[in-house]
Amino acid sequence: MFNRISTVLIWSEDYKSLADWYKEKLGLIMKSQLNHPEDTGALFQIGDTQLWIGKHSEVKGKNKDRARHMFNLDVDSVEKAYQYLKDKGVEFIAPPFKAPTINYYFATFLDLDNNIVQLIGSK
Repeated sequence: MFNRISTVLIWSEDYKSLADWYKEKLGLIMKSQLNHPEDTGALFQIGDTQLWIGKHSEVKGKNKDRARHMFNLDVDSVEKAYQYLKDKGVEFIAPPFKAPTINYYFATFLDLDNNIVQLIGSK
């Protein structure tokens, strides 16, 4: 019945700044942008998943409960992606580490709105 997660949505009071952060820091390319009174945001494509960064009337300021959700970005090398992002000034809350139960490495960082994003892949 459920095939895959098609889109991850991140809501922001200032979606333009957050979308620009993802473009600048991660090098994501914007696929499309909507500027409608009831639907405003930017759409990025990452593999077969979309990332929507949009304006939401009920979201104010930075995320105050950042541990509630996170999403993983699959990378070839966590160490290389970590260094690339670190050199761009991305704030990491966990440097690369090996998972205790699976043969993957992780590194965890915060985006501009204080949302948690995690890298996952080989060392």
